[in-house]
Amino acid sequence: MHIAHSSVKLCQQLDTLRFRGGTRRGISLVATRGDLNEGHGAVINAAKTVSDVVVVAILPTGCNPTENLVTNNEFKDIGFIERHQADILFAPPEEPLTGNQPLLVNFNDIDEQFRLPPATLTGHLKVLNAVQPDIMLWGERNFIELSQVRRLISELGIRTQVHCIPTVRHVTGVAVSTNDHLFSEEDNAMLPTIFATLRNAAHAIRAGATHLRKVENTAKLAIKGAGFDLEYFHILDEEDLTPATDATTTYRIVTSARINDIPVADSLGLTL
Repeated sequence: MHIAHSSVKLCQQLDTLRFRGGTRRGISLVATRGDLNEGHGAVINAAKTVSDVVVVAILPTGCNPTENLVTNNEFKDIGFIERHQADILFAPPEEPLTGNQPLLVNFNDIDEQFRLPPATLTGHLKVLNAVQPDIMLWGERNFIELSQVRRLISELGIRTQVHCIPTVRHVTGVAVSTNDHLFSEEDNAMLPTIFATLRNAAHAIRAGATHLRKVENTAKLAIKGAGFDLEYFHILDEEDLTPATDATTTYRIVTSARINDIPVADSLGLTL
């Protein structure tokens, strides 16, 4: 596995791999924020099935107080990516990704609680420009961010396909998360409520429920009643993340909550 810490080094490595054997090889990109888990592993594995060269990019978060040292999590991530046989790890520093480059796409029509910070979208755009992948793969659990990056790609005319990979779940239905090790035994007993509530909402829609706001309110009561601090529960139109209506055919049910101040998020898609 090659490791690149700059766009120049990345381009050198990609040029070598992209045209190996005299023919152009397909490039896929998996963008993460590090602290990887088997959900990320499933996305990397999927990338290997649809491309010849897999690039895993770890977007900087600004959370490393010792910039001259590699943290334990970063060591683990390098080993994780190597075990999953990605070809290149792109780990750029903070400054080149965030900067002050203005976005050319306006996201003000996205509900404020879903809207990604401009610096986050700029970071994704710069990674896309550096890698120039044929395909970008995302885990379904992170659908809100996926949706906005997909729109960024579409409106800027970037020639990259976006593939969504199903969420990896424990046998209880709970989505695999970086925070799994933080949950207590009591927390783990509560967590299945999240996915069960998503499924119940999906079943209600399939059964012909017409008052979607009532379905949302019932779901909110279920999650709060289980002991979570609920942040939101919404039934959205998957195409534009607006509230679903009678005309919606592709739904995205999303929720975010906290348990003992540990964030828990999940989403479920439904097509009628």
